[in-house]
Amino acid sequence: MFSPPRYNSLKDDADQPYVDDTHTQNLAALFVRHNAENVFGVHLIHGHFQIAEGTVMVGTNFRNPDVRWAKPTDSNKLEGSSIHGHIFVLTDSGFRAYEFQDGPPPDLTAVDENFLAEFSGYIVANNLTGLIGLQVLGHKGCSNRSMSELILDERSGTVMLDTSLVKNCRPARVTGWTFESVNGQPRVCQANETHTAMVKGNHKVFNAGKPHPKLENVDELKAALVGAGVI
Repeated sequence: MFSPPRYNSLKDDADQPYVDDTHTQNLAALFVRHNAENVFGVHLIHGHFQIAEGTVMVGTNFRNPDVRWAKPTDSNKLEGSSIHGHIFVLTDSGFRAYEFQDGPPPDLTAVDENFLAEFSGYIVANNLTGLIGLQVLGHKGCSNRSMSELILDERSGTVMLDTSLVKNCRPARVTGWTFESVNGQPRVCQANETHTAMVKGNHKVFNAGKPHPKLENVDELKAALVGAGVI
């Protein structure tokens, strides 16, 4: 399960082409037709840095405020732990996770058994296998909250939090889409996941050339974000 990371071969989101609205609309219909919209979404396949050999990206959710912290984690320490694939890319050998999530996997019993085959067929037929991945959601369908992804560094990873909490940043690229059924009609949700960049400086929260804080726990993470002026 924890083979050397595919993460290091991923393109930065800035290097990925635009995802046409036609595809997200078609995927909304596909997900709703197979009753998958409350379990899965789609994600722009991308990475932001190189992580160490023997590590994989694992996300953990925290509260007050709600934060998802994804950081490189020693794969040897994950055997027997409760984690599941979070973002999957379609390969010649099937779907392979390049990012994981702490906690048990979702209940898939309501999802039609033909969903993965039809989703695979769509992205293959439209040459989207290197652009669109399958994302396991941590909530049902539309959350009505836009989420912002901030890049920390190759040691501390990335952090996702409610866009309403974020300051001194600008949206750079939509990276995640979810779907819903409204009066029986499929729809792309209004709230998205977005890679967010600092207004001043580069795309990372911590300035290049300065010592980066070593973040040991979520309290230190939150303090670092406050110190950087982003929350």
